[in-house]
Amino acid sequence: MIDLLPWRERGRRRRRRRFHGMLAVSMLLGLALLIVSERSLDGNIMAGSAESRRLRAEIGLLGARGAEAERLRREQQDAALHMRVLNGLQRSRPLPAQVLSELSAHLPAAAWYRRLSHSGGEVRIEGFAESHAAVAALMRELSASPRFRQAQLAGVTEAAPGLFEFSLTLRLDETGG
Repeated sequence: MIDLLPWRERGRRRRRRRFHGMLAVSMLLGLALLIVSERSLDGNIMAGSAESRRLRAEIGLLGARGAEAERLRREQQDAALHMRVLNGLQRSRPLPAQVLSELSAHLPAAAWYRRLSHSGGEVRIEGFAESHAAVAALMRELSASPRFRQAQLAGVTEAAPGLFEFSLTLRLDETGG
């Protein structure tokens, strides 16, 4: 009879050593894979955190811009309301005040009024100007005004050297233009 027991025992030990060696290699590979994946996840988390901080900063800037835009919108609404109130006050002013305001707004620097008179729907103006060009500029300005429908020059005469006296008539647009 042949005793196979020592031979089998040696085979078992060899297989056990191989198994333990493979197990150790597997464990080392698994540990290395675990470390690599953990570092990769940490890197992804850090990158995500950085992106999140950047996005929060951008959101903060956009929020500040939005608040500024809202403030500007409120200011624009307030200004529009003020303009409506001022326009309403302007329209409710008496006609003579509106006419005088319009006449003074369109007077060139080289001309001045001497006498104004109002009768019916007409305003008669007498004044002086330093040149014919100043009279022409006054006529253009008054003709462009929505308050006056028609401006007619009655005459221009030389009052002194370099000084011209003029007379003109304006027809009022009583609707206020």
